[in-house]
Amino acid sequence: MRWTIRIAALGFLCAVSLYGQSNLDVTGLGFFKDRSLDARLTFLHDVDPREAAELDAALLEDSAFLLLEQVKREGYLQPTLEGRFRDGEQVTTVRWDARYSIQLDVDFVAEFAELVVFPGVLFYYDSVVVSGVDVIPSEQVQRFFIPGGVLFMGKRSRVFTHENLDRRTGRLLRALDDLGYRSARTVEREVKTDTESGAVQVHLKIDQGPLFRIGEVEVVISEGAEEDVRRVDIVDGTVLTRAWEQAERSALRNEAYRAGYPDVKISQETLSEIETKDGDLIRNLRFYVKRGQKVKLAGVRFVGDDVTKRRVLLRQADLEADQLLDLIEVSDARRKLMGLGIYKEVGLSLEPAGASAREVIYELIPNDRKELQLRGGWGSYELARLGFRWEHRNPWGSAHRYEVEVKQSLKATLGEVTYSIPQVFGTDMTLYLNSEYNFREEVSYDRTTQGVAVGTSTLLGGSGVRLSAEYGFAKESSDRDNSSGFDSEEDATVASIAVRASLDRRDDFLAPTSGYNLFASIKVASQFLGGSVDFQKFEIGGAYHFSLTDSMIVHAGLRYGAILSTGDAADNIPFNERFFLGGENSVRGYREGTASPLDLNGDEIGAETYVLGNIEIEQRILPRFSVVAFVDTVANARSGLYNEGSKWLYSVGLGLRYNTVVGPVRLEYGHNPDPRPDDPEGTLHFSIGFPF
Repeated sequence: MRWTIRIAALGFLCAVSLYGQSNLDVTGLGFFKDRSLDARLTFLHDVDPREAAELDAALLEDSAFLLLEQVKREGYLQPTLEGRFRDGEQVTTVRWDARYSIQLDVDFVAEFAELVVFPGVLFYYDSVVVSGVDVIPSEQVQRFFIPGGVLFMGKRSRVFTHENLDRRTGRLLRALDDLGYRSARTVEREVKTDTESGAVQVHLKIDQGPLFRIGEVEVVISEGAEEDVRRVDIVDGTVLTRAWEQAERSALRNEAYRAGYPDVKISQETLSEIETKDGDLIRNLRFYVKRGQKVKLAGVRFVGDDVTKRRVLLRQADLEADQLLDLIEVSDARRKLMGLGIYKEVGLSLEPAGASAREVIYELIPNDRKELQLRGGWGSYELARLGFRWEHRNPWGSAHRYEVEVKQSLKATLGEVTYSIPQVFGTDMTLYLNSEYNFREEVSYDRTTQGVAVGTSTLLGGSGVRLSAEYGFAKESSDRDNSSGFDSEEDATVASIAVRASLDRRDDFLAPTSGYNLFASIKVASQFLGGSVDFQKFEIGGAYHFSLTDSMIVHAGLRYGAILSTGDAADNIPFNERFFLGGENSVRGYREGTASPLDLNGDEIGAETYVLGNIEIEQRILPRFSVVAFVDTVANARSGLYNEGSKWLYSVGLGLRYNTVVGPVRLEYGHNPDPRPDDPEGTLHFSIGFPF
């Protein structure tokens, strides 16, 4: 049975398996780099790392060549390599340089080899001057060669090689091509290198060529001996790009697929070109559509997966035999099979080729059915967090899955079990059943929630909106340090229906630099649903991210929440459901949950309404390192939508941020300019993850 164990820690965890040949060592570049290259040689030579390799001349010469090429690809264009070989009592030393030439006799052998790398100077882009391009801003042209977005760009971020110069020049020419300058080319290239410092000056002269526009377009559709000619309506002045051509060919191909022609072939030719007085080129085009033979669907077959029940797969594919073979539907069925979440890949083929009726064959490559993820992290309030997530995919061959998640910190305990059924009834909806136990020590009270929920979630077409609906039944209780100063429902049975919608247009959800995200949720709890309380809880909010300069990013977030009840709030709003702001992800001058209204004893009692605003200015210093200045503010209402006891709390602060593969590691200090009598002057936070 297939299963895996993964480490998914929110921190710096590194699992490295670097095994090299036992009688061949690479040195000179530091421990980790040496081991990495040693392991790479072992892989390329296809030898067992636990056994001594046969060190003949061919293997040693190949190793020297591979190491020199690898070092040159990293910007060290003039490396040397010294080989120190031992055979019995005899020691032989040879040297290779960047130009590489054979140094060993054909019959040379050794018992042990040490390959010492001397990388030499690192070559880097010192300056790049590009002339001849006027349709792309010069700053943007520079970014094709020298990355930006930070105040200080070290040499390692500007590594020069002749290969990456070719690639970056090619990207610039493709960008011009995408704008309609299809004949753009490099007419002059000058590269000056300083072999002492490694500084490289590049000068490129580009000929943009004329701008190509679309003239007349006709389509010739052939089906057997019959031909149909039609014209495509084109708006005057439309720029001719490869993207337009690709979209037109795709539309013609999909039209044929829908009609049952899986072997359609599309070609095109240029009928004529006319130069305008402005120097533009008007190109007249003709597309040829050879549809081939009309084909019916003979049936559907699945290979590579003997576990999943065939009725489940057939229901997902939803293809009927003896109908026209629609490759669009066949591809949609492949997407639905991938959407089950139990396959790494789903291949597609048609058999027999060329026949008037063909069978669709899906080659299924299953994911690991069982997976254990170890989790860890750190937060300023909970401190160390440890736990695991166990997932079992396709347990009974029905494409279902269940997950068990356990987390433990110094302040909280979480246990959660979720059983989910993807793509219910052939739709894009996922149905799930969830059971949860959650205990957490807050600053002035402890809270416990245990309950079950059943719900569904789906992505609404191509809109990007994710919608979920859930019925929950939970026992919520709180143990307050002092309950005499504020009356609230501390033990409640909450039966509710919750609906949530979200839209995420950020470029990166771990460390966004542009785009926005929005969400809205409503939770309605009622005695009619089986609970003991009646309330309505709303939250809405979002965040927006944009660049002020090449290296400065603005992050802004705004959230609003309210919890209401038609009955007495003290009897119908559970203490656990109130809003407790403050902490590393909201108002950073306060500890977790302490930027909330207080009772007469000075204990936090949460809010029934809040408005939270966050704004950050992030200045990138190095590619992964940033300095952040922020302002966090919240307006809390102790009861109702607004009352005279409402108070604005705000924090200003600075932070350091280092981006990792699991999100930014943050060290931030929030200062409170106008604290309440018992509030701290400020709070220091260390955490992982973007704050809002």
